[in-house]
Amino acid sequence: SVMFSQEWPAVRSIIKTVMKVYPNVFLVCGGEHITACPEFCMKECPEIDVCVVGEGEETSIALLNAIKEKKSLSNVDGIVFRSEDRLIKNPKRPRINKIDQIVWPAWDLFPLENYLSNSFGYGVSTGRSMPMLISRGCPFQCTFCSSPQMWTTRYVMRPVDEVCDEIVHYIKVYKANSIDFYDLTAIVNKKWILEFTKELKQRKINIVWQLPSGTRSEALDEEVISNLKETGISLLVYAPESASLRVLKDIKKKIKLERLTHSIEMAIKYGITTKSNFIIGFPDEKRWDVYLTLLYMWKLALMKMNDCLLSIFSPYPGSEIYDSLIEERIIPETNDEYF
Repeated sequence: SVMFSQEWPAVRSIIKTVMKVYPNVFLVCGGEHITACPEFCMKECPEIDVCVVGEGEETSIALLNAIKEKKSLSNVDGIVFRSEDRLIKNPKRPRINKIDQIVWPAWDLFPLENYLSNSFGYGVSTGRSMPMLISRGCPFQCTFCSSPQMWTTRYVMRPVDEVCDEIVHYIKVYKANSIDFYDLTAIVNKKWILEFTKELKQRKINIVWQLPSGTRSEALDEEVISNLKETGISLLVYAPESASLRVLKDIKKKIKLERLTHSIEMAIKYGITTKSNFIIGFPDEKRWDVYLTLLYMWKLALMKMNDCLLSIFSPYPGSEIYDSLIEERIIPETNDEYF
């Protein structure tokens, strides 16, 4: 699995090492980087037999069944595979409609205790933290993100009771005391999040939970934030990316800075640890746009926000900006140095 493109040279090295030891194994790759450029990866790494493109659950099962029954891979949607000296890209597989029917991760097959007992997590450290997803996809189309190619823009949230069932299971089985939601966009629907906090209260689920990977502010008004605080949220990470309205329009980041600022004020008021993620260096960004972002970060610091992350823009394969920069020949041919 290759999530981020900067991992590719390391993953490729692992693949080549594995194949020296197990030269006859059938090797499959997937993830956002693989989905963005499967042909490139298979040409760079001839050891790969198949690339799974996009959502992987149903595709992986269909692929394994085809291998087991020695059927042609040409009938498995959602893959790129080798056929003699050619690479064949099959039609995309439709997104899974009912995500509540996707089984929970098989953590019993994984050395999870190594992580739990060492407080591994990306949020505020609280001890035994379990990762979870409460949604799939993202309804937005930011030009710097490869998510639309991986997941499409169909956004689906899991039923509240099923999410709470999974949390209770982790508390009982793994003695979890914290849940990290790693969703692309965790809080969009105000009704869902209020139902979720209500369910936590009714079941008396006593746990810390947090959103370390960033979310939007549209649904995070005072009513929502007060409920988040009551039910144990410890970290809210916002992802405005820029404080320049011109840049926000260019990158199709549809947020309103006034609403975002108010939401952050409410989170700070209720004693929730807060963080914001920013990016500078977008292709058409001017010096003044950078200053606006830096000034806004100072404003958040004066408001007593706990953390502001400033990253330098890097074009991801599979994103709209990456494609345009390749077309304009601003980015050289992708290679190890680029990654």
